Amino acid sequence: MRVPAALLVAVASAGGASSARAQIAVVTSTVQERAAAPGESYVGTIRVLNSSAQPQAVRIYQTDYQFFADGTSHFDAPGSTVRSNARWVTPSTSQLVVPPGADVGLTYVVAVPPGDTLAGTYWSTVMVEGVPNTPNAAPAPGRGQVGVGAVVRYAVQVATHVSGGSRRVSFTGLRAEEQRDSTRALELVVRNDGSRAYRPVLWMELYDESGALVVRKQQDRGLLYPGTSLKQRFELGRLPAGAYKVVLFADTGDEAVYAVPYKLKL
Repeated sequence: MRVPAALLVAVASAGGASSARAQIAVVTSTVQERAAAPGESYVGTIRVLNSSAQPQAVRIYQTDYQFFADGTSHFDAPGSTVRSNARWVTPSTSQLVVPPGADVGLTYVVAVPPGDTLAGTYWSTVMVEGVPNTPNAAPAPGRGQVGVGAVVRYAVQVATHVSGGSRRVSFTGLRAEEQRDSTRALELVVRNDGSRAYRPVLWMELYDESGALVVRKQQDRGLLYPGTSLKQRFELGRLPAGAYKVVLFADTGDEAVYAVPYKLKL
């Protein structure tokens, strides 16, 4: 599942105008990952662009982050999840002001704790949130003014890969559905059951009763963290009713490719 990097939140406020909103963007990658050993430190940079003609204030804070195949994303308190690295991450500031038309670099330091108990991937987010500008004009005496502004938040994922750990995958919830245009689709849940993050390459092969290959579909997915899951959908096109065999594959970056056969009735 690809989670939007920018989260747009509508906010109603008394005395505000609809044009009073932050106009910022994170122009570097919103997934920043590095390999590091216990006891090592490294520095990352997030560049924030102000595309407006006014200075823009930006708030910086941290959260943990998880996402699941049901479409939910969780931005919990930093350090609250099992594989959080939030306490390793120190942003250089909690707020900054970006001049008009400029971009500013926000640095952060990741200090991996020493010891031999760490293995696999640890991650969290640095949230970059535009602070809505205060409107210049006040409402007339005795007359209220309510405006709806927009708060833009970028969740920048900071992932640290420590050597060791495993890349494991599981498939659940396989189902086929017939769509309104009489085409068929295959859906399933893909979960990372290991301790290392990976970008799975997923594909399926559908065979008819004679063993002939009927459909092959493939898709590359984004970074899937340990314990998180995504919904995968393969469009099959128009197929006659009958018995089929489907083989699901996942390449997690290990030497062996994970493959599971299923019987399917359409």
